[in-house]
Amino acid sequence: MNFQTEKFEDSCCPRAEIAEYIDGELPSQEELALELHFANCKICVEELNAQKKVSSTLEILLQEDKDSIELPANFTKVVTANAESNLDGLRSPKERSRALIICVILFLLMVFGFGTESQTVFFAVEKFSEQFLAVSGFVFHLFYALAVGISAIFGSVCHKLIFKSGLMLLLIVGLFVFAFLILSRMVFRFNRT
Repeated sequence: MNFQTEKFEDSCCPRAEIAEYIDGELPSQEELALELHFANCKICVEELNAQKKVSSTLEILLQEDKDSIELPANFTKVVTANAESNLDGLRSPKERSRALIICVILFLLMVFGFGTESQTVFFAVEKFSEQFLAVSGFVFHLFYALAVGISAIFGSVCHKLIFKSGLMLLLIVGLFVFAFLILSRMVFRFNRT
């Protein structure tokens, strides 16, 4: 940023760096260059004075009201709860349709961006998806076969324990009756209230 080599005219726009100058956030070299610019530009000086007035007025108001402004004890909890509950537009149908349209546009730009290479890209994507589906199918069939094997073993063990042993059959029938009695008591209490 070189302020010294610029031509100064009456049509000078107030500089954006003025607020940084007032706050003391400009590096010393840029601050010096801006001060030299102020010597030649009445418009920027007027803007500087206006921003200083606003800043000092705000400081005075905040100093006066510092003691009179008292926040409730649960202020942060209330603000946080309101901020978390006011997420209305995040999952609206309009937002989803806009996101879908943007994705389609980006996909089309990608296709046109690849140009003649798009056929190669689509071929690679097709091969990847075929391999992904093959691995996914294998994993699904593996877990399916494992579940069928465990259920067959569990069924066989239960059949031998329950139907081959009279004591186990009596225990299961007793548990069933006990569960039925507890359930009927809970329903009775629920209907009474």
